[in-house]
Amino acid sequence: MKRAALICFLVIMPMLFAGCNSSDVNDNKVNNIEGSKPSSENDYKIFEKEYTAYDKDNHPFNVKYAQISGLGNESLEHQINQNLKLSMTEWINKDCEWAEKFQVDVTYKTSKYLSLRYMIERENSQGEDYMSTFIRIGVTIDMQTGDRVYLDDLITDTERLKHKLIKYNYGNGYSPPIDSEEADEIVHYASIPEKIYLEEIYKTDTLVP
Repeated sequence: MKRAALICFLVIMPMLFAGCNSSDVNDNKVNNIEGSKPSSENDYKIFEKEYTAYDKDNHPFNVKYAQISGLGNESLEHQINQNLKLSMTEWINKDCEWAEKFQVDVTYKTSKYLSLRYMIERENSQGEDYMSTFIRIGVTIDMQTGDRVYLDDLITDTERLKHKLIKYNYGNGYSPPIDSEEADEIVHYASIPEKIYLEEIYKTDTLVP
C-alpha cells in the first residue's frame, strides 16, 4: 500500500509485526545532527544517541534517536528527550534490526516546534533505473509543552487535507492516484504513535500469522 509523505510528521512504516520494548537497552551519545546549530531564536542543540536492542539470535543492533540540550529548562528538556526517545524505541523488538539503517535530519526547528525525519532508502535490486523504496518516520515536538504532536493536532480541517491528498499526483508512472479510503488511512496513521500504528497493522495484515 502506498503512503504519501507530504508533511514532515507523516508516518510511513510498512511492517508486518507489532512493536514492543526491548528488555536490554544501552544508550550512547553519538554526534550532533546536521542543521542543529543553535541560534539566538532557537537556542538549543540537537544530537543523536543510540538505543541498543537485540535480535532473535541475541545479536545487538543500534537504532539512532534524537535528543536536545541547552534548552535552559531542565524539567521541560527531560520531557522532550523522553518523548523523542520513545518515538523511536518503544516499538522496537527482536525483528527490527533493519531500523539500524535509519538516518535522521532536522526538517523544522524553532522555539515552538522541532520536527525530525528518520529515513531509510532501499535501492531496487533490479538497478538504478527502478524506483527505490523509502521508509520514513516523522516526529514533531511542541517545544513549549514537551509533548509530541501529530497531524490532527496541527491541522484541524482534516477533511480539506483528505481532498488535497486525493488530488495529489505522484508524477510517475508507477503510483496510481490516492483514493478516498487511502486518504483516510494516511490522515489516521499520521495522527497516532508508531506503536499503535503497528498494533493496528498487525491485527489487519493477512500476511501476519
